[in-house]
Amino acid sequence: MNKQTIIGLTISGILVSIVVPWLIRPEDGAADSWMGLDAVTRGRIIAALISGALVAVGLFVTGWMGRIAARGAGQPATAPMIRQILSPELRATGSSKSAQEMLDDLEGMVGLLPVKREINSIIARLTVEAERRKQNLGNATTGQHMIFTGPPGVGKTEVARTLGGIFRELGVLSSGHLIETDRAGLVAGYIGQSAIRTTEVCKSALDGVLFIDEAYSLASEATAGSGNDFGREVVDTLLKFMEDHRDRMVVIVAGYPGPMRRFIGSNPGLASRFSRTVEFPSYSEAELTEILRRMAKQQSYRLEEGAAETMSPWLRARVGGDDWGNAREMRTVLEKAREAQALRVAGRPGADLQALTVGDIRRAIGETA
Repeated sequence: MNKQTIIGLTISGILVSIVVPWLIRPEDGAADSWMGLDAVTRGRIIAALISGALVAVGLFVTGWMGRIAARGAGQPATAPMIRQILSPELRATGSSKSAQEMLDDLEGMVGLLPVKREINSIIARLTVEAERRKQNLGNATTGQHMIFTGPPGVGKTEVARTLGGIFRELGVLSSGHLIETDRAGLVAGYIGQSAIRTTEVCKSALDGVLFIDEAYSLASEATAGSGNDFGREVVDTLLKFMEDHRDRMVVIVAGYPGPMRRFIGSNPGLASRFSRTVEFPSYSEAELTEILRRMAKQQSYRLEEGAAETMSPWLRARVGGDDWGNAREMRTVLEKAREAQALRVAGRPGADLQALTVGDIRRAIGETA
C-alpha cells in the first residue's frame, strides 16, 4: 500500500466522523449533531477512528521501512540466490570436499595416467612446502602457472577445476574458483579495448584459477603479420597482471601441443612464467567405451551386451584424427543413441526405458541397424 492510499484512508476516516453524526440528526449542524449523540455512540465512533488511525500509521511505517530496506539492498531480495545459481563459476569449486576427496575424484577419472602422476607431484611439492613454512624453513619461490597440452575432450577443464579446489584446501588460493575463457573472451575490436577486457577477466579470477583454452590463438595475429596486435595486447596485459598479483591467481593455458609450444616461445615473459607442462593424451578405444558406459549410467541408461563393442570399427577409424573430440564424441553418441531408443520404444507400453541396444548404438554412429 503506497503513501497516497494511506493518506486517503485517513482523510476518509475524518470525514466519516463528521458526516455520520450529521446523517443521524440532519436537522442539526455537524457540531450540534455530534454533541447530540449519546456518550456510548460517541465512544464507539472515537474508538473506530483511533483504530483506523493506528492501522494507517502501521501501514505507513511498514511501507517506509520496506523502501529503506530495498534501497539499502539495491536489488530484490531474491537476487543473491539467483546470482549464485546463475554464476557458479564465481564460487569456490567443490567447497564441501576435502583435498583428498578431490584427489580421489581425479584418480577416478578414466585414463589420464600421465596427468594424474603430474598432479600428484604438484600436490606433494605443495604439501612439503606448507610443512616447511610451519617449521620456519626457507622455500624457493615457485610459480603455480601451468600449460595443459592435448587434444579437445580429454578433461583439461575438469582437471583445472579440481586443481582450483585442491589449491584452496592447501592454502595456495583463498577461493579456488575457476574462470574459463578463450580468445573471444579476451580480444576486443579496437586497440586498447583488449587490455580493458583482459583486465576485467583477470580480476574475476583473483584468488582462483584462470583457464585460457586455445591460448595459442592469441599469438596468431602477430605471426601472421596482420598489423593488428590485439593478441599481443592481451598477452602483455595478462603478464603484467600475473606479476602484480603473483600470489593471488593461478593461470593455466591450454591447447594442442605444437601450437602451444610456438605460443610460449613467442614471448620471453610467457616462457619464464609457464615452466610446467602437463600433457593430456588422447583416450584409447577401451577408455572411450568406458566413458560412454559411465555417461549412460549417470543418465540412468545402460548399454546392453555387445552395444559398446559394436563401436570398435567406427572408433578405430576415427581416434587420433585432427577433428576427433574424444569424450565429446562419446557425449554425442549417447545423445543420438537416446534418440534412436526413443523412436524404438515410443508407443510400446512396458518397454525397457533404460536399455540402449546394439541397434541404438549403430544408428547413433550412422550405421544401419
